[in-house]
Formats: sequence, C-alpha cells, structure tokens
Amino acid sequence: MIGTVEHELVDLSHELVRAVQGHDRDRLELLLGAEFSLQGAAGELDRETFLDAASGPYEIDEFSYDEIDPQVYGNTAVIVSRYRQRARLERRDLSHEMRVTDVWVRRHARWQIVRRHATIA
Repeated sequence: MIGTVEHELVDLSHELVRAVQGHDRDRLELLLGAEFSLQGAAGELDRETFLDAASGPYEIDEFSYDEIDPQVYGNTAVIVSRYRQRARLERRDLSHEMRVTDVWVRRHARWQIVRRHATIA
C-alpha cells in the first residue's frame, strides 16, 4: 500500500518532468538540490548544466512512468522507475525507455531531488 509521502513523491516526479517540458527554470530551481547531478542518456550533467538544458534546448514531447516505486527512509527517498519519453536535446534524439533511480531529500519541509541515474532499457 502506498502512503501519503509516497504519493507526494510520485507527484513530484511528474512535476519535475512537466517543469522541464514547460522550461520552468524557477520551478526546477526549487525542485533540484544544490548538489543535483544527472547521469543519463545525455551524459553526466551537474545542476547548472541541467538547468540550462531544461530551460532551453531540451524538449520533451511526451513522457510516462510505466512503473514507479518510491521507498522512503526518513528524510531520504529512493524512487526506482521505468520511464519513457519522446524527447531531444538540440539535434540529439533522446527518445527512450529508461530505468531511472532518483534520490530525494526532505529539507526545510519540502522534497528536493539530489541525484538521478537513468539507463536506456
């Protein structure tokens, strides 16, 4: 059975992608921890590089979480998911089904993502 905190984290996972879709840098600034990094299909990105791409040339046309499993450990949570997107970064096609692991930390009464690792399924 999934609890309230787990539902919040699932909602935040969707909100993160919608913020990228909408190039909403202000919302992304709040969702991403200072130490955020991404290892994924576009390579390894630190927080600023990700923010620049997400608020600019990174385009997500469609996305879905086919599976999403949040596990909460106090003020830390790990979300393992099967994620699918139709996307591109500049001329590079980033349309894939991926296995994603996200690490979220609760700080100052809100969750922030601090690490994302995505591999092509």
